[in-house]
Amino acid sequence: MQSLLTRLLQHRQNNRLSYRLLVYIIMCSTLLAVLSTAFQLFWDYRKDVDDIEHGIQSIEAGYLDSLASSLWKLDKDQIAIQLDGIMKLPDIAYASITEVVAGKEEAVFFRGSDDGELPILREFELHYRDTLVGRLTIGATLNNVYERLLHKFFVILGAQAVKTFLVSICILIIVHYMIVRHLSTLSRYTQRLDLYNLDDDLKLSGSTFRSRTPDALDQLAETINQMRANISNQLKEKKKAKDALEKLNEELEQRVKYRTATLKNTNERLSSALEELTQTRDQLVESQKMAALGELVSGVSQQLDQPLSDARQQLLELQQQIHTLKDQPTTDPDGLKRYLQQQDELLTRLAEDLHISAELVSSFKLLAIDERNEQSKRIRLRELLSQRIERQQTAIDKLGITVKLDCADDQGLISYPGAWEQLVDILLDNAITHGLEGTDAPQLRISVESDQQQLRLSVADNGRGIPETILPRLFDPFVAGSSSEGSGLGTHIAYNLVTRLLKGTIRCDSERGHGSRFEIEVPLRVQTLPDDEMDDGW
Repeated sequence: MQSLLTRLLQHRQNNRLSYRLLVYIIMCSTLLAVLSTAFQLFWDYRKDVDDIEHGIQSIEAGYLDSLASSLWKLDKDQIAIQLDGIMKLPDIAYASITEVVAGKEEAVFFRGSDDGELPILREFELHYRDTLVGRLTIGATLNNVYERLLHKFFVILGAQAVKTFLVSICILIIVHYMIVRHLSTLSRYTQRLDLYNLDDDLKLSGSTFRSRTPDALDQLAETINQMRANISNQLKEKKKAKDALEKLNEELEQRVKYRTATLKNTNERLSSALEELTQTRDQLVESQKMAALGELVSGVSQQLDQPLSDARQQLLELQQQIHTLKDQPTTDPDGLKRYLQQQDELLTRLAEDLHISAELVSSFKLLAIDERNEQSKRIRLRELLSQRIERQQTAIDKLGITVKLDCADDQGLISYPGAWEQLVDILLDNAITHGLEGTDAPQLRISVESDQQQLRLSVADNGRGIPETILPRLFDPFVAGSSSEGSGLGTHIAYNLVTRLLKGTIRCDSERGHGSRFEIEVPLRVQTLPDDEMDDGW
């Protein structure tokens, strides 16, 4: 027994596909058998119920008149015989006659029992010569129907099971002989196929007894043989290619050795040239630094030379007049008044020259921006712009400039207020002084746009524009416009403020005779505030 079980398990292990097909065939056949059996039983059930209904209809046709006559005559024996006849009909479980007297009903005759669970219950009126004399109640049970159906179910199911099993075994044998055993042959062949037995052909057993027309298995076997032949040919070609590659590698090794020596020599020369170029670059950078420093010193000297020279000349004149008064004292009131008036004019010009020098020095200080001295705050940009415009209102009214401010009332940002005030002053002063002076119907438009991260400020005028020779170096230091006023540092300071402190960009578009437009783009938040101030309310 143990040996038989072992062989059975081994056979199942070697023929899993056959057993799997057997299981699927049995499952499908069983499902179809159950469905067909259920349909047959339902059909028989409906037939039996219809037979019961026909029996009740025959009672209605054959018994009602005689029962009405017997009940009118109170012939109890005849009524009992008729009720017994009704009870002998198939599946009739209950029958009763109720007498109607003066509108009241009273059961006087019955057979069987009505427990209230009869599935079929019919009631008929008994008339004698158009007079209602009573009612006949008939009840039928389905117990016998259920017993017959259950017996038929087991009979049909057993027959279907035997048929299914036999058909499944036959199908399994056919499938195993026609398909599974060939698939096993294919599997064993592919498992033992390797590089050393590529010359062995695949042959399916029993091919001489099969159809002369190749089927799918024959085509599969032929395909495997072709694949085996192709692999064998490719391996042979690969071996030839490998031999050719080894020969080529030997040649390449010789070339590489030659190229390596050549490259080594070239690299040594390139390293020497690179060292020389590095030294030359360092010398050029140092020369550029010295040239830039010289240009800055020259610009500072030119800007300070005129006011300081004027102040020195005025001090000399004042000193000479004091010595003259000291050597030649006068008591003439008119002469003394003229002298004091001359001294006052000299002192006024001296103060103006010293004020110009002080402003120049302040401008020079602004060239070195240190953001450590600045503190970021919340800025209401429209309010700041309006305040800076009011500071220039005198010059605006003098030139008749129309100012248009396009900025949302709630527009705000976190930045450096001092830097923004200075930047706006420079742009407004540049437009008023250098752009709009002498322009008919001068206009100045300031617009602000923003998204979630960036803010864009535009300052545009319809003035005379910037000369093409100046525009490329507009943001260099000591670049002055057509007007002789100013230090030439305004746009350079604005550039430093935007790029170094406000972490943004600035550019200028201008066409001669069609005005200028400064575009500034900066982040809405340049520095994080303390935690207790991090809210979005402006």
